[in-house]
Order: sequence, then structure tokens, then C-alpha cells
Amino acid sequence: MRTLLFTILLTSLTVFNNKLSSQTKEYMTANEILKTLSAKLNSPSNISYDYYRSINYFSENYHNETSGTTYLDFISNDSILRFKYQLENDQSKMIYNGAESFYLNKKEKTIKITNKPKLSDFSSLSFFVNSIITLKNALPEIIGDKEITKALSDTIISDKNYFLVTLLVKNKSLNGLGTFTPVTLKRNFIYKIIIDKDTYLPMQVIQTNNVEPKDYVLTSFANFKLDNNKPSDNSWYYSSYANEFNPSTEKVVNLIKTNSIAPDWKLPLFATSGTLSLKELKGKVILLEFWIKNCSYCIAAVPKLNSITKKFDTNKDFEIVAVNANDTKKDISNFYVKNKPSFKSVSDKGKLTTEYGISGFPTVVLIDKKGKVIYSGTFD
Repeated sequence: MRTLLFTILLTSLTVFNNKLSSQTKEYMTANEILKTLSAKLNSPSNISYDYYRSINYFSENYHNETSGTTYLDFISNDSILRFKYQLENDQSKMIYNGAESFYLNKKEKTIKITNKPKLSDFSSLSFFVNSIITLKNALPEIIGDKEITKALSDTIISDKNYFLVTLLVKNKSLNGLGTFTPVTLKRNFIYKIIIDKDTYLPMQVIQTNNVEPKDYVLTSFANFKLDNNKPSDNSWYYSSYANEFNPSTEKVVNLIKTNSIAPDWKLPLFATSGTLSLKELKGKVILLEFWIKNCSYCIAAVPKLNSITKKFDTNKDFEIVAVNANDTKKDISNFYVKNKPSFKSVSDKGKLTTEYGISGFPTVVLIDKKGKVIYSGTFD
């Protein structure tokens, strides 16, 4: 399996080629192929398939693999996602039935339920990275966007000929739910969509970028079933799993509230042998930025924070301190060398992050001169 994927990757990660093969060019354009693909993904009332996803960020020393099965049901009155899903692998099963979502931990035999989830609860799900949902929702915009460069060619995998549509997207990237997110750093994202010529269904999506060309995300799909293979009606309900799974005892993380007094801390100061504490900074307005290395939004936040640091360079009553949640000294050092933050950073091992109720990155907490929290939330 890994040998095959490696062969596929070498085949598809070729230099961007604007010349279409003469046979394909004669009959079709990239947009026409994408329109056919879009129609194919929008025609069934439900889709099931096997998936494999490999994230390889060599520049960040990060690798992760996920595989499993996906079932998507588009007959739903839900106003948030407009579809229901069941996502499953050996370790877990995730279900959203249009009203509630729940997570089954197969190893621990626990179940965690979220009533009336928000859109933000779904946007970071790894199952949706460059997925069928991504393509289904994004293709209409991609087709109509003239600033997205599109090229059509052929590629051969295991002696079979496929369409290869290559997209060049400038300064924005696709999130899992199929909307584009602007990126602060100038960066072009390249998406290669490999499409079966017989079924017009996607076989793979490969994402790279022009800044770190060796970094890539590979998502592959297999064993499609359209309008078929429905799970049982009972499988959608929390109560159906109550006998086998116990309620999770995991505590709900609540972000530190405004008008509360920020808890004190004392942590190792990066690149020095010293420490830094909140008590030492009393009398200043402090912006704490909680971050981790494998986070594109954290990377995008660096230029903004550097700009703020420069703007208030002469103001001794203001300071930015980045709080790394759990990375090693080496990883933090690599991040600083590559992204060049101009502000201080302290190393946390999860205690402060938990105490402040941080559940996503980057998150910022603004503390006034008296130690009171005046803002906590995302950094836009």
C-alpha cells in the first residue's frame, strides 16, 4: 500500500505543466472536467467511501496518517452543515445526526456528546481535510474564480490513465468544509486532483505549496458507493450506544473569561536559561498568544504579531509573550529560525494552557495593567 502511494505521489507531484495532452485538450478543458466532477458529487443523496490521509510537513518535522470509512447523508434539514455523517476507524467513531454530534472512543469505551454544535466545531475535523465535502462545497467557487489557474493533463497510475487537474491558488487555502481562508504570508497553494476517467470520481487530492515544496498532504479515496450501503436508523442515535459505551469523564474546557483575574505563572523563557512570570510583567498590558508548531494559523499570526511588536516598540507598558503549549525546545527553535518571531516565548507543558482553558491555536488572552483579562479568544 505504502509503495503504491509513493509511486502515485512521484507520478503526480511533477512540475506544474500548462501544456495539456493533445488528446485531452482536443475534447475537454480543466473547467469542464471540474464541472462534471461537481455534478457527480452533487447527484447522490448519500455517499460512502474508504479514505486515507497522510500529512507530511518535512519543514516542521511532522508526519501523521489517518484512514477509515466515511458515510455522508445529504438528505438533512440541518442548517449548519446541510449533511449528516458517520466517520469511523479502528480507534473511534464520530457521528453527526443534524441535531447533536458524539464521539465514540473504542479503546476506552467512552462516548462524548455535543448538543447543538456550532459550525466551528466541525471546521477543524481532520476527516474533512481535502475530502469529498471539501470538493463538493468548493468546486462551484473554484470553477467560477478566474484568478485560480487551472491546468488539465493526464497521469498514469498502475497502467491506468486518469485526469489530472492542477489548481494554483494564490494567498488562500481550502479548509475542510470547502471554504477559502486567506493566508497572511504570501504563499501559493497547489492542489492536484486525480479523477477517474470512467466514473468521474476523485481518486486523490494532493496539496503542496511554493514556499515549502517538499511539504504535502495526500488524501485518497476508494470503494465509492453512491445511494447505497446506508447504516441502520438506530446507528444515528446516542442512546443506541449507551449499553456499550460509558459517558466520557473528560472535563469541558472553558476559555478564561473577561473581567477575571489572570492566574499567575512562571515558565522557562525560550533561548535563555532564565524564566519569565506574569508577576514580573505586572504594570504592563500583556498579550499572551498560545501556539503550537504544527498550526498554519499560528504561522500566519507571526507577521501580525511582529507588526504589533514594532508598532509598540517604544512603549514599555505593553508586551507580547507567546506561550508554546507542548513542543520540544528543538521544535520551538526551528519555528523561530524559520518564521522569525520578534517577541518573547515561554515553554509550557500543558498546565498553563489547561488553566487558561485553551482548546485551539492560536488563542490570545489580553491582560490589563492590573492583571485582569480584558479579552480572550481567536486572533484575527
